[in-house]
Amino acid sequence: MLVRYFETILKHPLITLLLVATTLSGLGAGVANLTFTSDFRTYFSDENPELQAFEAMEDRFTRQDNLYFLVSSQDVSLFSPRGLELVEFLTESAWTLPHVQRVDSMQNFQNTEVDGDELIIDNFYLMDELPDDLQALQRKAISHPDMLLKNISEDGEVTGINLTLYLPDGDSALASWEAVHSARQFLDHVRPDYPEFQIELSGSAASNVTMGEAISQDITSLLVISFSVMLVIMLVMLRTFSGVVLVTALIGMSVLITLGLFGWLGYTMTPPTGFVPTAVMTIAVADTIHILVSYYYHLREGDNKRDALMNSLTINFSPVFVTSITTMIGVLALNTSDSPPYRDMGNMIAVGVMVAWALTITFLPAALQLLPAPTRYKARGQRVWMDAFANRVIKHHKVLFVVMLAVVAGSATMANRNIITERWHEFFDESFEVRRAVDHIEESLKGLHALYFVADSKQADGINNVEFLTQLDAFDRWLEAQPGVVHVSALSDTIKRLNKNLHEDNEDWYRIPESSEAAAQYLLLYELSLPMGLGLDTTLTSDRSATRLSATLERTDSASIRELEARAVEWAKTHAPLLNITETTGLDVVFANLTHRNVSSMLEGTALALVLISLLMVAALRSFRLGVISMVPNVFPALMAYGLWGILVGHVDTATSVVACLSLGIVVDDTVHFLSKYNYARVTLGRNVEDAIRYAFQTVGVALLITSAILVGGFTVMEFSHFLPSRAMGLLLALTIAVALIIDFLLLPPLLLLVDRRQQSTLDDAVKDKLNGQSAQ
Repeated sequence: MLVRYFETILKHPLITLLLVATTLSGLGAGVANLTFTSDFRTYFSDENPELQAFEAMEDRFTRQDNLYFLVSSQDVSLFSPRGLELVEFLTESAWTLPHVQRVDSMQNFQNTEVDGDELIIDNFYLMDELPDDLQALQRKAISHPDMLLKNISEDGEVTGINLTLYLPDGDSALASWEAVHSARQFLDHVRPDYPEFQIELSGSAASNVTMGEAISQDITSLLVISFSVMLVIMLVMLRTFSGVVLVTALIGMSVLITLGLFGWLGYTMTPPTGFVPTAVMTIAVADTIHILVSYYYHLREGDNKRDALMNSLTINFSPVFVTSITTMIGVLALNTSDSPPYRDMGNMIAVGVMVAWALTITFLPAALQLLPAPTRYKARGQRVWMDAFANRVIKHHKVLFVVMLAVVAGSATMANRNIITERWHEFFDESFEVRRAVDHIEESLKGLHALYFVADSKQADGINNVEFLTQLDAFDRWLEAQPGVVHVSALSDTIKRLNKNLHEDNEDWYRIPESSEAAAQYLLLYELSLPMGLGLDTTLTSDRSATRLSATLERTDSASIRELEARAVEWAKTHAPLLNITETTGLDVVFANLTHRNVSSMLEGTALALVLISLLMVAALRSFRLGVISMVPNVFPALMAYGLWGILVGHVDTATSVVACLSLGIVVDDTVHFLSKYNYARVTLGRNVEDAIRYAFQTVGVALLITSAILVGGFTVMEFSHFLPSRAMGLLLALTIAVALIIDFLLLPPLLLLVDRRQQSTLDDAVKDKLNGQSAQ
């Protein structure tokens, strides 16, 4: 049946190519329907508890979408007429930008002072009313506990202006782009007028837009680089122009059909799925290379073109199909991920793998039938080096086995050096303004991570209760004392400041009032004095039942954030029960928990994929023994690669946690092809263990070397990615595939020799005993 199928393809190659071209044009047109979003919320499922808590907080207070202007002095002090003029101009102009709901800066900070019996609440400064002593104004800003490291740096030369955005739920991506684009144009217009100052743009909306720009750059530039790298590798190793053209055409069609199909299905691309074209392109190479190398091998052996092609297709059909299925199983295991974009990435790559397989058994044989056979492969081949390599492996198999086990074990023990963390502030390299601004914020204002706590009194106007405020103040002071905490903002700070102001600025009165009525009056007086747009809606609920407390942290990892989160909630339950704080929220908390949960789910997914792949290997090779043996070269590469990653990098995030699943499906390909040829030599050709290993090296050794080189080269190109999660994922994949080739060449053959030689000796002894028994009779 298989032979008849390929004979039909070879008999009607033009019809086959026409059908492929029709499919390509029809499905490929769907690419135009693909849309893209870089909203961070797409990383989380609707059922994600941390995202639900985050959105619930936003519903009660305000959304956290923002832009951030970071202003720093270069040649002139920030507290000079020019510097203060710039901050005021930026503050007032920012209100006019699209989707801006609120602007908070040093200039419009609502400062409270007392003048006799009158409480004055006004902007921290106005250009029309600047004091003569600007240095005193600077010292006042630095000494103000509610401004230091929130609005102003410790040296008084860096300040931040926060623009809170209101982005409609239905079209937040477009609204983000409008806000960021307008802010960039505005700052481009302002910077030439104030060359003595540096003005940088940051914020969550800027990060979202930049994420889309980084992925767009990767897709447009890295695909070209990947193509170039693979072309060079194929030209060097295949040495046939026609073969290179065929492989290039096949992988290009695989990517186009895959993306087009998902375009017709209405999929929205996300930053993780931006990795799909590179993944499909590199994985699609493997099937084609194996058929081409086998085709050239049979030409070398003297077969005519048609026989060589038929032999290559029939011999490789089963292993190519099995490797496609195993690759699919590996990437489909990404559906256990807690992050929807990584599930989509797995599904898209799985479809791409099957598209590549379908093209391999349709387009490739039809195209090879029409093209003339390469004449150089009809001559005597040069495979001496592969035979010599196989002989050395066989000769030194015991030493290799021990050494390789030691290397794998030593590397695997280093895996525990990886810290599980998500550094979403480092998603981009320094070529993007957002990343430079974030690094500058860390250096100057120090607070890089934000944690939020909702203190809920469970009753209207409950925040005015003295006991509630006392416990809120205690929680505030406990948080400020924790290592790594830079600044804490709480309602209790405002109440204490007002209490001090209304008692002639006496520091002894910087405390919670003695009565709930006084606290309520202070807060009402303060609210009535606030200008339009700078109300307390970011801090209080409308019924005054709950208040939000925020804490900023120095740069740290997800594990530390989760640890502080757990300690804070436990402390609040024990020492401040009236606050009813049950959880911590914020982007950093959401990402931190996603990473840890994703690592656990990926371990489960990888284990499930490994079991399914092993069962498939047993069925495909028709040998339980070889199926069990195959687990060694399938599992060891990931263990060794994560160990080396622990030495070289030292942390695992959401992107790199999925590599275990992704790589499993890919590294199995080499194992399948090597073991299938080994098993074919043992069972069909009747060769002993040593000769079977030599046959496997002769028939697939070069193909494995070429495909691994192409895969490693293709994924290593991700080093040029501007989106650091894609870069890390590509580099870890390349490392895993390189390690897999070493294990397949240096550990798998010695393992087969040690296991199958013993079985072969037992069989030989049984045959001898049987023959001796027959002679005696």
